[in-house]
Amino acid sequence: MTKQNENSCEQFELQLADAAELSAERGEQIALSADLAAHVSNCARCSEALEAISVSRSLLHAGFEPTAAPSPFFAKRVMANIRAEENRLAAQGSTFWSPMQHLAARIAMVAGVLVMALTIYAYTFNSSTSVDSTVNVTAYELVPHQQLDPQPQSKDELLMSLVERSNAERINGR
Repeated sequence: MTKQNENSCEQFELQLADAAELSAERGEQIALSADLAAHVSNCARCSEALEAISVSRSLLHAGFEPTAAPSPFFAKRVMANIRAEENRLAAQGSTFWSPMQHLAARIAMVAGVLVMALTIYAYTFNSSTSVDSTVNVTAYELVPHQQLDPQPQSKDELLMSLVERSNAERINGR
């Protein structure tokens, strides 16, 4: 095909598209002008384009045709199929998730028992240490001649008290 034939075909294809749009708006068959009809009869490319337009148009019209009304039992059949599928999925899902639910319940129960046991242990441990400290404090209060050593106020005083204790232990230990 030459360059001039391609340009003329493009012009005729545009005319074909315009004619197809106009006929679609009116609801009629595609009407071609005399020069367009002569060109389509001589040009294979444009005749293929006209055929494609006609086929696509007939397919579109077939898609817009009203369909027959569904039978009266259509909705019942669809709902019965949906219920059957839901029951099948529920039965299939329960065989997998049921053991998992039992395992999760057991794990939760064990965790609750552990938390309770740790809480009781922590409470009794704190209670016993607080009783021991109060016994020691009251023992010092009951014996008036024993004096508690004053707490060191600085690092130097702490070191000096440690040295004094170690010297006293060496003297008493010999």
